[in-house]
Amino acid sequence: MDIAKYIGLFLLKNHFCYVHGLGNMELHKLPASHDGKSLLAPSYEVVVTPGGSIDDNLANFIATNEQISISKAANALRDYSIQARKDMAQGKEVPIPNIGRFIEENGKVKFITDDNFKFTPAGIPTIKNSKQLEEQNTRPAHKPSYPPPQKPDSVNWSMVILVIVLLLILGGAGYGIYYYTVGGKSAKTPPQPVVAPVKDTTPIAAPAIDTAHAQPDSLSMPLTMPADSNQVTTFRMSVKAYHNKEMADKRVKAMSVSGVHADVMRVDSLNYLVLASVTCRAMDTTHFKDSLGRLYGYKSVQIFR
Repeated sequence: MDIAKYIGLFLLKNHFCYVHGLGNMELHKLPASHDGKSLLAPSYEVVVTPGGSIDDNLANFIATNEQISISKAANALRDYSIQARKDMAQGKEVPIPNIGRFIEENGKVKFITDDNFKFTPAGIPTIKNSKQLEEQNTRPAHKPSYPPPQKPDSVNWSMVILVIVLLLILGGAGYGIYYYTVGGKSAKTPPQPVVAPVKDTTPIAAPAIDTAHAQPDSLSMPLTMPADSNQVTTFRMSVKAYHNKEMADKRVKAMSVSGVHADVMRVDSLNYLVLASVTCRAMDTTHFKDSLGRLYGYKSVQIFR
């Protein structure tokens, strides 16, 4: 890619050309002069100034003519500028074809216009007779040519991926709103049981039931609750059933180590219940039953006083 050629073409077309790192090139018109023998026509020279308008016009011009992306053209232009500064620092000249060359003097970039450089700005042609006027009118007008647009891909995968990500985000947001507004109310977790040890009180053991006259429904009799449901009372709730007292005593000992006061109640000669002491309001006993059942894996939790 001949960057120097495009710099010259852009300069002649627009009368200026900014190159980052080199400066702003401008076409200056010199007035007509007389050399003592004849009148010399006005001429043009190229002057480099350190300032300029930083834009992508030159990169866009190169990209359009080379059929490449603007970013690729900008990278090539930057590499050209860096190499040009290196060459000038070594005392070399950086030519611009048919226009002149860059040089460096005292750390500043200057441009020497070629002695053979001739520039005639585009203007309105002079019409001298009717024949030229007719030719001018019949001449087809110039129309700028643009590169044909690139054929788009049949599927824009970036847009497809973006739509899928947005749908996933919206779906997650909708599920979260539903869970916290509807599902959360129906699936509230009951409060964790607060098991408080009884202060130095010996639990009242249930009377031994004669196996010959024991009734299986005697423990499921309705419990008399306090009249005030907000009154805090100590209840005893069954958390495990065993067929021998040794296993029941072992469970009570393990619960005592963890800070839970418990005791063993004999149901009959073959069945023993481990009861945990729970201090709570009467209205909260149902939640504590469910919590203890899940905690100890016992579904038939019963309440005693």
